[in-house]
Amino acid sequence: MKTKFCTAFFVATLLLSATIPPAFAQTAEKLNSDVAKSWEEAKVFVPGKTFPTTPSKVSVDKPLPVVIYLHGCTGISPDNDVRWGNFIKEAGYIAVLPNSMARPGRKPNCDPKKKKGGNFPQAHAMRQEEIQFAVEQLKNCAWADKKNIYLMGHSEGGIAAARNRLEGFRGIIISGWHCTNAENADFDGIFAPIDTPILTLEWNRDAWYAGTPRDGSCANKFGERKKAHQVLLNGTEHNTAWEREARDAVAQFLKENLAP
Repeated sequence: MKTKFCTAFFVATLLLSATIPPAFAQTAEKLNSDVAKSWEEAKVFVPGKTFPTTPSKVSVDKPLPVVIYLHGCTGISPDNDVRWGNFIKEAGYIAVLPNSMARPGRKPNCDPKKKKGGNFPQAHAMRQEEIQFAVEQLKNCAWADKKNIYLMGHSEGGIAAARNRLEGFRGIIISGWHCTNAENADFDGIFAPIDTPILTLEWNRDAWYAGTPRDGSCANKFGERKKAHQVLLNGTEHNTAWEREARDAVAQFLKENLAP
């Protein structure tokens, strides 16, 4: 029998508490009511399915590992984010792309032509809400393997992934961000628990950061982390989904951190 729904919260808590990682089995903080829109209008890429769907319409034969993927500052891009979603599903994982731009009043936080961010600074707090809300929803989804939930983000989404402090992720992938901000300690570094496996995908001369206080390297922020690895691409690009080295590293990272 295929499963295709997320159960009510109180029922799922009783039935799934034995399989949810302890760090995820805690009540979420009070969230803004509109954060649900990011989940309801998420794009979900499911192994064996040609087209993406929404969380409420996922249909699988058994629970599958999940990657929560956070898009960049202008929304879900076909060129990079959708490409990553398709790659993740082909590797055998469900990719859930919460749609931050679906939230009322949400505006792009950057100007792609000028390669400059900061137009909508409240976006950073909203992305943290969206991560936590997605985790809470996955607790209730029979199609999600609760032991194997990963977090990945690109650009603004990569910043959000680097800043997230939740425990319980099998691994975190940071793409298109240098984990560096010499002017703001709240954005300088990687904030996940030290034992969380980390993979970073970076360009050594990313045009979004070169010559700014955000120019640097995530590897310089690894510190005592023993499960952190950097893929450093040579060039001035920003997107990573087209790079074979990045794709191969993501596939290997997901596989080697998969819980039985």
